[in-house]
Amino acid sequence: MSRTRVCIVNPFQHGGGAEFQISLLTAALREANRFDVYYLTHHVAADINPQGYEVVRIGDNARVPRFGYVTDVIPLYRALSALNPHVIYQRVAGGYTGICALYTRNHHRRTRMIWHVAHNTDVTPESLDTGRNVVRRRLEKCSVEYAIRRTDRIVVQTEDQGRLLAQNYGRQADAVIPNFHPEAAERPDKSGPLTVVWIANLKLWKRPDVFVRLAQALQDLSGVQFLMLGEAPAADQTWWTQLRRSIEATPNLQYLGQRSGAEVNQILAQASLCVNTSVHEGFPNTFVQAWLRDAVVVSLTVNPDGVLDGKNIGVHAGTETALQTAVRRLLTDPAARAGYAQRARDYAKSTHSVRNIGKLTEMIDACAAAA
Repeated sequence: MSRTRVCIVNPFQHGGGAEFQISLLTAALREANRFDVYYLTHHVAADINPQGYEVVRIGDNARVPRFGYVTDVIPLYRALSALNPHVIYQRVAGGYTGICALYTRNHHRRTRMIWHVAHNTDVTPESLDTGRNVVRRRLEKCSVEYAIRRTDRIVVQTEDQGRLLAQNYGRQADAVIPNFHPEAAERPDKSGPLTVVWIANLKLWKRPDVFVRLAQALQDLSGVQFLMLGEAPAADQTWWTQLRRSIEATPNLQYLGQRSGAEVNQILAQASLCVNTSVHEGFPNTFVQAWLRDAVVVSLTVNPDGVLDGKNIGVHAGTETALQTAVRRLLTDPAARAGYAQRARDYAKSTHSVRNIGKLTEMIDACAAAA
């Protein structure tokens, strides 16, 4: 049987939820033993030890390009030309999305492209907070919008993203594939202190300040600890300096910094609640991680496809006041926590299992056949 050459293209080889999903896909392709997999990326982890696939570094500077990843057009295009893939799988919208679409358009007789939406703003005219460089934001968004018109297949995480794609760009998603996770290796143990966790890289649009105020508002709850996990900003920005001071001045709150995936899962296995305060997301991997480990999800804004209240598997607060009320109620009502935890665990196992990877591999096979 001939082998399928797959190029996975993403600015980062490590770091966030999209990269975790890619790692699971890469492992599945390797296990199938009929794919030659190449991971094309700008940022490579120092301790990377690829198993059964090859990492191809794009560009020669580890820093984020000043005008965005669209400026990697020459090295990325050349790398794709050298590898001559049957299928390009691209995730995390930006400059690389458009470059991959351009390559595919010019080599459509032998290459097809799958674009996997990672965030709701991928399919809206809106952009994530990427700093003050207006030129960079516009270049990256134009690159994504070009790809939406040109890519062969588009995969979304939720029905909400499919509606946004159709509403804003007049294109139908080719598949809705929920994020996939292996079953929890940890056994939930809630015998310790009541713990509320917040897990995200510290960015303005993740609203870590809301979690700090939550901890401050619930200081009267004796024995409850609040934990923040995530990578701090690389530059010591003013807002981060002020936030760090607020954290240090809140006795029931501790910032643990960036932790490994295994450490995060172990903390969730012991946590009572997992709080999300982002303005917007795609589908947070932390939701599924928490559900599988009996940590009840309470979200300020993010509620993909309305699952939290629609399936009764978590709380969608909507406002800071309601968030504080919901967290207080759940911390003082163990029966309510247990009910949410059971329903959420069952939902995660049925909807977000690794079986979903099979839908992606089927699409890769179909694209390879077409190419």
